[in-house]
Amino acid sequence: MQYVDIKDAIEEQGLRIVIVKQLPSPWGVAAKAMMEFKGLKFVVAHQIPLTENHELLEWAGVNSAPVVAWKDEPPLNRWNDILFLLERLEPRRPLIPEVPAQRILTLGLSHEICGELGFGWNRRLDFARPNDGEDVSALGKKWGYRVSDAEMADARIVAFMRQLADIMIAQREIGSRFLVGNAITAADFYWAAFSNLVSIQPHSQCPMIPEARPIFENTPEEITSAIDPILIEHRDFIMQNYFKLPLEL
Repeated sequence: MQYVDIKDAIEEQGLRIVIVKQLPSPWGVAAKAMMEFKGLKFVVAHQIPLTENHELLEWAGVNSAPVVAWKDEPPLNRWNDILFLLERLEPRRPLIPEVPAQRILTLGLSHEICGELGFGWNRRLDFARPNDGEDVSALGKKWGYRVSDAEMADARIVAFMRQLADIMIAQREIGSRFLVGNAITAADFYWAAFSNLVSIQPHSQCPMIPEARPIFENTPEEITSAIDPILIEHRDFIMQNYFKLPLEL
């Protein structure tokens, strides 16, 4: 994997992605894995957690990752914009089905995993939840932390995981290992990456900053007790067959 300085990434003429350094931020992990699946050539630069990332902000309009850019087109940082770009660049290995019903399901599941009020969005509220008597952190403010949403976050996560497990069980019954139809889609990539927010992979598969691992391991009991084994079985199958392990962060 070719890693470059952020300045070099900005000047690069081809495809490039900025990911969070040494943390399994799932938006970037999934985007990078889909690029690899499609056989696209790209370079990688790092966003440094808890720093201003001035150069990234000036270029992309955000100081968080992922950011994906192609040639001189505007940099992208929303999961769906990135996905549609990758589909345009390499349509021969599609991750959004052509069949309308499957397309709707793929994009709907992907939003429920990646998008606002979705699985990742709600789990992030757990990470930003301040201790009693403390103010919301700068990171929490950046993520739009609201007490009203945080109070509902775990219940929303549990409800989604139960629905997702039901989908996987139904797919297994018709002989499919994938979330939609009989082929891998973006939804499979997203769940594989985002599952680390509630059940982190071991260090041998997901190396990260040592001091960050306890944060990922500190999942509320309400959530861990609701993790159906099929959710992790699916993650492991997709990771082993469609991601490069160990993850390069």
